[in-house]
Amino acid sequence: MPKRNLLYGLMVVCFTMLIFTWIVRDTLCELHLKRGNTELTVMLACEVKR
Repeated sequence: MPKRNLLYGLMVVCFTMLIFTWIVRDTLCELHLKRGNTELTVMLACEVKR
């Protein structure tokens, strides 16, 4: 049972990240997350729109 719950939790996290990325896909070029000593930086190839 615990492995099944872990799998469901991982699926929910991945699905949430996909939905978030889809919602902000036109405005998201760089994302910084800091938590304690850990830093996560995500950069996407973005073109400047004029």
